[in-house]
Amino acid sequence: MRWNAIVSTAVATTGAASLVLAASPAAFAAGWRNVGGGAALKYSGSLDRVDFAGKDVGWAVGSKGTVTSPNPVIARYTAKGWAAQSSPEKFSPMDVAVSSAKNAWVVGYGPFMNPVSIHWNGTKWAKANYPLVGIPFQVAAASDGTAYSTAGITYAAGVSTVLRWTGTAWADAKVPLPPSTTITTVDVRSRTDVWIAGTTTADGRKVTGLAYHYDGRTWKRIDVPGEFGVTAYQAIIYRIVALSPTSVYAIKDAQAAQTTNALLHWDGKTWKSFTTPLNSAGLGLSADGRGGVVVLPAGNNGKSRYLHFNGKTWTTLYGPARKGTVLVADADQRPGTTGVVSVGMASSGNARTPFIELLG
Repeated sequence: MRWNAIVSTAVATTGAASLVLAASPAAFAAGWRNVGGGAALKYSGSLDRVDFAGKDVGWAVGSKGTVTSPNPVIARYTAKGWAAQSSPEKFSPMDVAVSSAKNAWVVGYGPFMNPVSIHWNGTKWAKANYPLVGIPFQVAAASDGTAYSTAGITYAAGVSTVLRWTGTAWADAKVPLPPSTTITTVDVRSRTDVWIAGTTTADGRKVTGLAYHYDGRTWKRIDVPGEFGVTAYQAIIYRIVALSPTSVYAIKDAQAAQTTNALLHWDGKTWKSFTTPLNSAGLGLSADGRGGVVVLPAGNNGKSRYLHFNGKTWTTLYGPARKGTVLVADADQRPGTTGVVSVGMASSGNARTPFIELLG
């Protein structure tokens, strides 16, 4: 089982649309639909993460290998559609981040659980040094080229590191974290607007949530209220998305804690918690381009299921029917459009079919 699957567990037509993504003004009225990925999706395996820096600048990553014999999948999106790319390293991708057509990163782990990172310079992918600080969790980047990554032992170990991209490699961002803290998620809007979040414990037993904001000079700690459980039975903050300085969303996954799954919202002064429909755990989180967010619940069955939150109320949307068990793993809003792109996998027997869906 891949590390992505381990983390995820802890926490209407089927005809293919055009190869090229196209967002309509009435995005939500159109609903989610399948997008043909062409040759880029002709494999048996997963598609786990997606990120866009512009309307026609994006990447998706996945895997068609195993933990002991990893084989990464990289798909690039341009105005011409999706195209497969080769990786210079054999590893299991955990996340992808894109700042421009000439700057993208993929982080993951190798066959010996060693951290691996590759960087796109506009022409090719090349290995980028990533310190031996644990398994890379996430990576995020802004249009100005600023990029950060989080890494650790597990999402609830109380040990983690925040790294920043120096231009040639990853280095310690020197965030003043308290002891026994795990930073699990990161979002980057610019060099002077970086958000990270995770959990910590002051007494070795009770776990609390926390977030940090970086303004280009200092890291400001912002405690996250609510019940996060106790060590070894704790909730985690799995994803964070900053829409503006006064609107930041995060997913709280209960895991084994005696608490609820929730969507958290920071309005610049306080956090507010919204229980997810059916108490669903969230595997992904994306801006919707309209001030709200889309949450990807853990359970989907024969159709992908999406939870849209407009800031006040929830709406459930579905993708096209597929054969087998469907898991939507990640989503991202395409800048310059009201479209949201998601990636995932449908499993039936030994067959694993990757897919891409579009809202808009």
